[in-house]
Amino acid sequence: MKNIRIDVSEDKLEARISVEEKEENFPSKAEIYKYISEAGIVFGIDKQVIEKIAAERHNIFGVVFARGKPPDNGENAKLIWYLDLISPAKPAITADGKADFKKMKQLAIVRENQDIVSKLPATEGVSGRTVMGETILIPGRDIILPAGENTGISDDGLTLYSKIDGYAFLKSGKVHVSNVYHIKGDVDFRTGDVKFGGTILIEGDVRSGFRVDATNSIYINGNVGAADIYSQKGDVVVQMGILGKGRAKVLAGGSLYTGFVQDAKVSVKKDIVIEHYSINSNVYSGGKVTLTQNEGLIRGGKIFAGQGLEAIEIGSSQNIPTEVGISENYQETDSLKLNIKKLEDLKSRLSLLNKRKAFLKLLQERVSSLSDEKRRELEKISREIENVRTQIMTLENQKETLNVKNSNFAHYQSIIVKGKLHKGVTITLGHEQYVIENLYQGVKIYQKGQDILIEKMA
Repeated sequence: MKNIRIDVSEDKLEARISVEEKEENFPSKAEIYKYISEAGIVFGIDKQVIEKIAAERHNIFGVVFARGKPPDNGENAKLIWYLDLISPAKPAITADGKADFKKMKQLAIVRENQDIVSKLPATEGVSGRTVMGETILIPGRDIILPAGENTGISDDGLTLYSKIDGYAFLKSGKVHVSNVYHIKGDVDFRTGDVKFGGTILIEGDVRSGFRVDATNSIYINGNVGAADIYSQKGDVVVQMGILGKGRAKVLAGGSLYTGFVQDAKVSVKKDIVIEHYSINSNVYSGGKVTLTQNEGLIRGGKIFAGQGLEAIEIGSSQNIPTEVGISENYQETDSLKLNIKKLEDLKSRLSLLNKRKAFLKLLQERVSSLSDEKRRELEKISREIENVRTQIMTLENQKETLNVKNSNFAHYQSIIVKGKLHKGVTITLGHEQYVIENLYQGVKIYQKGQDILIEKMA
């Protein structure tokens, strides 16, 4: 028996030979091939290596003489999300550590049959072969769509969608959709007063004389008239504005986001963001009041904030009684709103369409050919993307830039006026009060000791 040893690697993709024998007894090529055959090596044999060993007749140790073909592993399945359900519903934090509710991530509102997440299927990969002649195939790992309450899976098994109108969220690794009281028109005589122990979504207006009462947030796509709006724990978002007629009341345990407030009473525990103006209204916030876009105007009435106030213009040349102040004793009265701009809605829609189109393109690459239904969907989405882009371009041409950089001055417990501060405006900081005697431009107002200081901004 010739002293020949054959060693095969653990993954069976490599075989080595060792020969320890005197030259006169060194095995012939035929004998070497016999040992290789008896060891079960049938694939990837390098004949030149064997011939060289047999010809040189020298002892060898661990010489590679056969190599298998490694497989190309399949790609793992991948989830393509159309909604951001990962980021917590919290405001962005600015450089000075304050919460910027203009960038607040809202609930992921979904409609019936709306897609939430799709699965890009795993691929099989390309098979390999061991030196023993065995086929190796390592397909990509599959992923189970995270179906939870009130969700369904499409017939092709690739997309998870919502079965109801509501809002989507992740819990224990699964997507659930919770019911939201969805009013597809106005709150008026048709609906009566609305009270719901959750979130309310109103597509139209809240007409004068009616009340909307929710445990959580209230979203209103239109205007609020002389109505009562009360959110016990959440925010109030008004797409257009609050036209109070002296009788509107908006209360919220969270924040208010609105385009404008006129002739209304507003009281919230957190922040208030007003995109255009506050006129003849009494507004109280436990957080910060911000009017830094568009007109950014406060004229008439009183606005008090617990953690700072910022506006572009306060008061008027007609000396309309206007008071602004910083006080932790904000009142519990009413009137709230946020402008979820049409432009932002369109951009959100465009993002969703682009994600769906990207998924269909990736799917097309993986499965070679889309079904007729998916191909029609891709064509429809492409047309809608162009339409939405045109609408966005039109709106952007009509609107001035909404990006207003934060002031370098501290915001906490100060009043910042980026434009005009008119004569006659009353400033209240804590227990101290001061009536503006001259017209100022671009100032920061704050309290130092018992004094109220007005500091010119660069």
